[in-house]
Amino acid sequence: MTRFLLTLVSVCFISNTHFAQNYKYGKISKEELEATSHSLDSEANAAVLYRKASTKFVYDEEDGFMVRTEFQERIKIYNKDGYKYATQEIGLYKSGNAVEQANNLKAVTYNLVDGSIKESKLQSKGIFDEERSKSLKVKKFTMPDIQDGCIIEYKYSFVSPFISRIDEFRFQEEIPVDKVDMQFFAPEYLVYRTHGKGSLPLNIKNEKKGRTIRFKYQSGGVSRPDGGRNASELDLIENGYIVNLENVPAIKEEPFTGNLNNYMSALQFELSYTKFPNAPLRTYTTSWEDVAKKIYKSEAFGEELELTKYYRDDIEALLSGVSDPKEKIAKIYAFIKTKMSWNEYYGVYVDKGVKKAYKEGVGNIADINLMFISMLNYAGIEASPVLISTKSNGIPFFPTRSGFNYVVAGVKINGGLFLLDGADKYGTIGILKTNLLNWKGRMVKKDGSSRLVDLYPPKPAVHNSFMNIEISDDLTITGNSKNRFSGHYARNQRGVFGDLSEDEQVEKMEERYASIETIDHSFKDMKDIHKPLSLEYNFEDEAHIEEIGDKIYITPLFHLATEKNYFTAEDRAYPVDFTYPWTDKYNVSIKIPEGYKVESLPESLNVNLSEGMGSYRYGVSEAMGKISIAVQNAIKTPVIGAEYYKDLQQYYKMIVEKENEKIVLVKS
Repeated sequence: MTRFLLTLVSVCFISNTHFAQNYKYGKISKEELEATSHSLDSEANAAVLYRKASTKFVYDEEDGFMVRTEFQERIKIYNKDGYKYATQEIGLYKSGNAVEQANNLKAVTYNLVDGSIKESKLQSKGIFDEERSKSLKVKKFTMPDIQDGCIIEYKYSFVSPFISRIDEFRFQEEIPVDKVDMQFFAPEYLVYRTHGKGSLPLNIKNEKKGRTIRFKYQSGGVSRPDGGRNASELDLIENGYIVNLENVPAIKEEPFTGNLNNYMSALQFELSYTKFPNAPLRTYTTSWEDVAKKIYKSEAFGEELELTKYYRDDIEALLSGVSDPKEKIAKIYAFIKTKMSWNEYYGVYVDKGVKKAYKEGVGNIADINLMFISMLNYAGIEASPVLISTKSNGIPFFPTRSGFNYVVAGVKINGGLFLLDGADKYGTIGILKTNLLNWKGRMVKKDGSSRLVDLYPPKPAVHNSFMNIEISDDLTITGNSKNRFSGHYARNQRGVFGDLSEDEQVEKMEERYASIETIDHSFKDMKDIHKPLSLEYNFEDEAHIEEIGDKIYITPLFHLATEKNYFTAEDRAYPVDFTYPWTDKYNVSIKIPEGYKVESLPESLNVNLSEGMGSYRYGVSEAMGKISIAVQNAIKTPVIGAEYYKDLQQYYKMIVEKENEKIVLVKS
């Protein structure tokens, strides 16, 4: 799998520079270094001035075809916010003895000093190797002498034995890309399909050219693409894909994006079939059913689910006398989380194997959750593996075994399907970590069948808040707030406050709600992750009340008010990702201070999003010396498509305006 980033884009015919540029490695101009901002995107902190990726297949008599890419990149850094681009990574995957390699890395930083170009070459001390997992290593390098206005340039050769699926060439980045040249040539024996994503149109040129492969002649016969003929040369045709684009606009990250990489326009090459001379056609393109069967039949997956002897005695003792299926699930779930620790390695295939992992008490995601599923099935609970691609891993848009990097248990409970992660110490039934809530998962079964599974929780996260407010003579607001969090809200709150001291909790609360001063607070059921979390606190607030003449103006939701519209961009090319469905319910009671009466109250408001995706209710009333405000905001569809962006933008505009309207009290 190729592990370099490539930006391609829709063609723009406006030239970004007014001087001739030389894109040959090392040919940096003073004009490039003198530029203080990007001519088409003045807000850009950096820009890719040039990228070149030239991919072809080399042939080795022992290993067969391998993918080789010559990669070059030139980046302009305008200011300190662009310094992060001075650190680059090259992912190198391995499977068994097959390993990717990055060779001949050269890199230079260029600065303009007293009118002359100064070069600072990358040294070995700036290159690091990191192991991200058993199958992924990263070569990371950080460029020297980074200053405002500098240019970095690097090149390397990338060689991969994994020809069945080439990682995507990205068409967009978060910074502008001025020019990109890409060519991909594959021998006629290897036929690829392309898969595109994102909203930008592609302009791919197809080209054919002849090529001769030369061999070292050996007797005894070796496996060659010519079917084993004793020949030292072979003529063939290469099929090429060429892209030459300029002035690619940056894709900007907006609020509630999720993984921006999911929406960057990209192209991926997938091996469809091979047809060597004197050999049968072999297909590689698969359906989801093929993927499910192949994964399940793997020794590192399906066979591991069948093993039971290593835990049998422990589970028998654990479930002794237990007949209720729900209680069995709860006990096994608690047991696996106590027994096993995750080593933070992802993957759908076991690393150590379930037996060894169980003995040592530690394993990767597959070790733990395949073990968990096996235990549930042993106890008579219907459970199956559900394959997931985490948000950082992207969305598997087409059938692929390598598109998933996580597996959880899908458990049937009273006719419904609930997802459980045995590797998540804070997990509860049906509540997965937010980085797993990425489109759909795919459940695979022993019979080879599979189906899509909704990863989002069946119930929304709910925040109920009840506030009682009094106003003192010096116009200080004192309030009591009682809150109840369920679902992902409870999980998130526990993640923020669970490991903090009381003083640290107060500090965190006041950081979150800058307008209040917390006097005292208390959490309930912080450690009981299967219950909703309760929080009560008393506070003082001076920011949401104002006296002008003989009138008092109050913002009635105080620190819970939505103060700004997050959706200010004119257009949006990708969905809004709220992560999970949620409902906020706020009830506020304000005691009218003596000597005052109500002059005006905000009007009620009812708003519905298109297609039932959300709703907002705002009501206010006065009775018995008190003002009551009731607000409910519910987002029922966690991922809202870009086609509804204008509706969502207007929806939040009305919410912000309504929640910042004032109650007006006047002296009686």
